[in-house]
Amino acid sequence: MNGLMVYLKPLLLTILFEMIAAYIMGLRTKKELLLTILVNIITNPLLVYFSLILMYHLGIKTGTILTYAILEPLVIYVEYLIYISCLSDRNCLFLSIVLNLVSIIGGLLCQRII
Repeated sequence: MNGLMVYLKPLLLTILFEMIAAYIMGLRTKKELLLTILVNIITNPLLVYFSLILMYHLGIKTGTILTYAILEPLVIYVEYLIYISCLSDRNCLFLSIVLNLVSIIGGLLCQRII
């Protein structure tokens, strides 16, 4: 169960932060909000997994730097590709960047508080 929490906690926090941000940015239909959830179900566990691998092999500091420098931009790009295929009337790159920044900032704040 503890291993599952390594993935579940960041996923749930990411979904919470990004759903609020998506709603504020005008994504209000069930389809749009469900898409935001599904995108994160795909990308967040993979990000956490590869981030943990980097931190294990390269150390926490170096692994964290590489996560933000390489993995997060990759996630933004993948999410952009998913959003652009489903939301034709939105600026999907801007959406992906903002949602991920909100998620990153929210996660960092939670780490500091908890």
